[in-house]
Amino acid sequence: MHEEKIALVRRQIEALAAAVASRNIRHVWVVACGGSLATLDPFRYILTAETDKVSAAAVNAAEFAAEPPKGLGEDCLVVLNSQSGTTAETVRAAQLAKERGALTAAYTTAPESPLEQAVDFPIYYYDDPVNPYPLLLSIFPEVYQTVFALLDVWEGTKRLPIMETAMENLEEVCGRATASFKPEALEFAANHRTEPIIYTVSAGLDRCIAYILTNCSFMESVWRHSSPLHAGELFHGACEAIDKETAVVAFLGIGPWRSVEERAVKFLQRVTDKLTVLDAAALDLTGIPAEVQDIVAPLVLHAIASDYCLRLSQRLGHPMSSRRYMGIMKY
Repeated sequence: MHEEKIALVRRQIEALAAAVASRNIRHVWVVACGGSLATLDPFRYILTAETDKVSAAAVNAAEFAAEPPKGLGEDCLVVLNSQSGTTAETVRAAQLAKERGALTAAYTTAPESPLEQAVDFPIYYYDDPVNPYPLLLSIFPEVYQTVFALLDVWEGTKRLPIMETAMENLEEVCGRATASFKPEALEFAANHRTEPIIYTVSAGLDRCIAYILTNCSFMESVWRHSSPLHAGELFHGACEAIDKETAVVAFLGIGPWRSVEERAVKFLQRVTDKLTVLDAAALDLTGIPAEVQDIVAPLVLHAIASDYCLRLSQRLGHPMSSRRYMGIMKY
């Protein structure tokens, strides 16, 4: 059954790539809310880094619908994401983009949902905690494969198979990483169970996973105050709030942005006694082709960071699924 779903997703990505090839796309907008927007950020980052054929930007769906880009039209591709397919702001953004003549695509777990019906090209990912699907069918791997399919269109390359290999092996790589970091995750949970606030610090492609750790894990799932700080911006105001008792999780990637993060980490090592560093250089990335290890490493760090928060949740006796407002209060 999983083979059929994997084949379906690849056909959906191929269909989108064919449609893009038939149009003069000059601008790409990724549009969603919360973690759904963060998981699309690699679209923006990788396209900006890898091609000059299109521009790329990420926008919150509510803002996109309230103040549509002036250039939104037939030369635009708008990519959206909503797990439920019912996020009102995202559905409205999709409808607006289509009304303006843009090519539209959306990731969702929900066939026949309002979002699926609002776009030209749906791409299904899967999220079933009772009957888990392979990691390959989750949102990040599908985003990465889609980006590389489109890069092949715009750049005339044949790099998609390399990314497909990387994503096929990602689950094994993440499993090794979380097992290797389990002692540190348990120690983190023990040491941070009473922390009132935990900052995250990152740059580059690590910013999407730091945002998810802040907003979706620490704040949404365990109800702890947190804020995602840009490693370069840390020195332009935010550093003054850090002292010896400030808890910080800092990311170190292996891409071009590492130098920005390293400067922040060196500073934080001097000023706080509660620094946790998740360093991609310490990862065993066997199975990920060398030429894409820098951009895939954040996904492995994401798996480790998610396990850190899960261990904290378990230590607190606070289920990650607990909510006070989302899905409970109308707002």
